[in-house]
Amino acid sequence: MSVLAGFAIVFIEGIASLYKRFHAINFGIYGAREVGKTTLNHQLRTRGEVPDIKKRTVGAHKVSRKFVKLDGSEHSIKSADIGGESQYWNLWKKDMRSRKVKYIIFLIDNRHLSNTANMQNQLAWQYLIDLICDDYWLDGRKRKKKKEHDFPKAIGLWANKYDLWKDEYEHYGDIKEHPIFEPFKFGMQRLQERGIPTYRYIVSAKSDPEMVYRGVLTMVDDY
Repeated sequence: MSVLAGFAIVFIEGIASLYKRFHAINFGIYGAREVGKTTLNHQLRTRGEVPDIKKRTVGAHKVSRKFVKLDGSEHSIKSADIGGESQYWNLWKKDMRSRKVKYIIFLIDNRHLSNTANMQNQLAWQYLIDLICDDYWLDGRKRKKKKEHDFPKAIGLWANKYDLWKDEYEHYGDIKEHPIFEPFKFGMQRLQERGIPTYRYIVSAKSDPEMVYRGVLTMVDDY
């Protein structure tokens, strides 16, 4: 009996592993221009040395599959690289709606701390929050009520380029309370009211692939 039980466990684990490899979870990766969205997409696809990005992303690039594995946890995900200029924000909506995105990573950097007049991160975040929290999809004058699966399971608010700015700001205690997240708290409260949790995370997308993979797997496994 124990041999059969052991075989059954191995078989079930094998099926689960195959399911995770071939059933891709839809992620949306959004944020203002030059926060590192293209770099993050490269890191998820290649895991290692990411090239210097010379050209800004124009419009929306094709969705691609990535396999994320770390410390025994593994998942396949799909994401697209979409521009961060305001004229492309409507493509975030199109991406979310067409693929029924389950998890969103919203990337920020420290520009709002180094220059308080720079509101690019906050404006992009405000657009995303309004888009997610609205009960309807708006298309011109047309309104279509969202269904349950149109809302994401969780939002990752990721502060990128940590390797570049980590020594500029003193902070002790929980990383979730780092001052880099302060301007985004009202949006996080709105998401909480909608029943959508926010996962605050600090990452170096270009130089530390393990941080990237751990962040993605935490979102999927914990939320």
